[in-house]
Amino acid sequence: MSQFQQLVVSNGREIALGVGDHAFMQGDHDSNVYFVKSGLLKAYYIRADGKEHIKSFLAEGSIIGSMVALVDGDPCTFSLVASEPTLVIALPYEVLANAAQTDISLANALVGFLSVYGKRKEQREYQLLSLSAEDRYELMMRDMPEIAGRISQADLAAYIGITPQALSRIKRRLSR
Repeated sequence: MSQFQQLVVSNGREIALGVGDHAFMQGDHDSNVYFVKSGLLKAYYIRADGKEHIKSFLAEGSIIGSMVALVDGDPCTFSLVASEPTLVIALPYEVLANAAQTDISLANALVGFLSVYGKRKEQREYQLLSLSAEDRYELMMRDMPEIAGRISQADLAAYIGITPQALSRIKRRLSR
């Protein structure tokens, strides 16, 4: 077991989430980094009008935390909910950051996490700002078919940024 895995196991706390259970909600103060051991999480934003925008899905092996909460202690800007029964390990970011101060392998693991997180955010921004809904759907089906098979059509549409009806039209058009 790597030092990073040992740190997570010895300082983290396992949490079992049922479908619809939140690890945290938008507006909460939560300074944990979450490691997905099994299951599927959905990270989403709620607009003032109540409309949900899905930022990402996180399957086994994924890591997530609200960066504004981790770094600045500000409230989380998004919510994190289980889409299926999920087991996570919650590790206080402070534990990870402090350990990284004295251990180069842990520092490298932290840099790796932040690099993957930043890359994923940039790719998602590009998709939402530069690609058509049809292109986003095709990209999801190509790059994450296993996730697409585990979520509802309503969640798939919300991830793409369209209505379920528009998703049906896209699927019909592409099947021709």
